[in-house]
Amino acid sequence: MTLNPPSLLLARNEAQFTGNVLFANPEDTYPQTLMSQANVYTWCQSKAVDEQLARVGLADEQRHFGAEWDAGRIEAFDHVIIYQPKAKELLDYLLAATLPHLKQGGQLWLVGDNKSGVKSSVKRLTAPLEEVGKVDSAKHCLLFNGYLRGEAKPFALNDWITRWQEDAAGQSFTLCSIPGVFGHGKLDKGTALLLEQLEQHRFMSDVANARLLDFGCGDGVISMWLHKRTGANISALDDSALALKATELTFAANDASEALTLVPSNGLSEVKGRFNYVITNPPFHTGISTDYSIAERFFIDVKKHLTLNGELFVVANDFLRYPPLIDAALGKHQTLNKGRGFAVYHARQQKP
Repeated sequence: MTLNPPSLLLARNEAQFTGNVLFANPEDTYPQTLMSQANVYTWCQSKAVDEQLARVGLADEQRHFGAEWDAGRIEAFDHVIIYQPKAKELLDYLLAATLPHLKQGGQLWLVGDNKSGVKSSVKRLTAPLEEVGKVDSAKHCLLFNGYLRGEAKPFALNDWITRWQEDAAGQSFTLCSIPGVFGHGKLDKGTALLLEQLEQHRFMSDVANARLLDFGCGDGVISMWLHKRTGANISALDDSALALKATELTFAANDASEALTLVPSNGLSEVKGRFNYVITNPPFHTGISTDYSIAERFFIDVKKHLTLNGELFVVANDFLRYPPLIDAALGKHQTLNKGRGFAVYHARQQKP
């Protein structure tokens, strides 16, 4: 499998990665290549990356997919390697979560593409680490490291949860979010437009017994709104462990945990059965680049998971070429609303 540029930069320096090595937020299968010289562990926030690592042979006990590192696997590391995330707040979160598991004198490494903001992020390493500096640069990427000389503050997930009361399209509820989750700490304009449109929609008469899927659940705002509006149980799907945890916390904060089924999944691969309603504000980025393959695969696969006359609601930036993808999968669509740079699309599962 082809490695991305940050991993290729790490490969130039891999002689230094010995002992117990933890990769936080890996982007590809590079960690597996170090197995011959180090005890490698991965903490993935992406289900897709975790599955890639499993396919190339990284054992279950060396991989963890979750919102926090599972310290039961191993307590202390000689090296922690973090791939620069898109959200700067997520870097702070990853640092806070991993530094308590770095040995005294151990090294933390930060690698990323220049466009990811890794150059400005290095200052975030200077408070918890010593001797921070650039190690290497190539392929438009930078690699920094620093040493842990003092005691790291114990990590507490609760310190990183943002909670607020949200009033959206006639429903009021508590939302919870974690750094790195889409729309962290606020209701984004696209989701607001979608919920306003759904508030006007005439749901089926027995909707409380319907099957509803929120694809790309984020902090759970769409899922929570749908549950409040319809009384139905909700299946909430995301590739991100952080998003799934945020949605779990959101439902718990509203005393609705029993109404939620979490689905960790890369696309619709882990979805079982058919749904009366699929609602989504889908991701359209891989890293920092627009990626139509995510949406294209979703629209092709969603047809297999809609009941006859089952309904699909999609909100997206209006510049994205989603209408022809929806039409190719489901025959036709309606544009229900446009505004604030977004569009809401609707389609139904047609008779064969």
